Amino acid sequence: MGSWSVNNYMTTSIDWVHEIDASLVGTPLDWRCPPSAAFFDYAAERGPYVRRLAHAICCDWTQAETLSLAILTSLQLGWSRIGDPARADEFVHRALGNAVVTDSPTPRSCNARGDDYPFEDESLLFDGLQSLTVIQRKALVLHHWLDVSVPDVADILQITAAEVQRHAARARSAINFLMLEPA
Repeated sequence: MGSWSVNNYMTTSIDWVHEIDASLVGTPLDWRCPPSAAFFDYAAERGPYVRRLAHAICCDWTQAETLSLAILTSLQLGWSRIGDPARADEFVHRALGNAVVTDSPTPRSCNARGDDYPFEDESLLFDGLQSLTVIQRKALVLHHWLDVSVPDVADILQITAAEVQRHAARARSAINFLMLEPA
């Protein structure tokens, strides 16, 4: 027998590797099916709404922008399963409830305002929202503002229904206390 060589064991051609590489041209998003027009209609109509809800929970425009873009991106990727605007709203509510929100604003966002900066942001209500804890804001926004049922909010936030009611009640009393104070 002759001398041993690695090349003796690599007798097959690797042309198939080059064929696979050539078929994978472009970004991974190009490989998927293009999003439907229904998603674009939903995003155009409900995008500002999602952003304002994210701001109500985050109390920070920079975090709200990042959160709303992440939610809409996730929604786009799952649109083939969701497909219905009512179910898309449920997805948005669940995503807002599961969002990780930091209490401290980023340095850039302290004076930053969105392009569609609503006048409500300067109201006493948004001052009150900023004084609440994250879980209280989520419970208040989901249950009282969006009218999501207590069991559904409990499922979204992964807490008990009693805890949802307790957090929402504490949030309401804090907001009421702030509203009674003279400006």
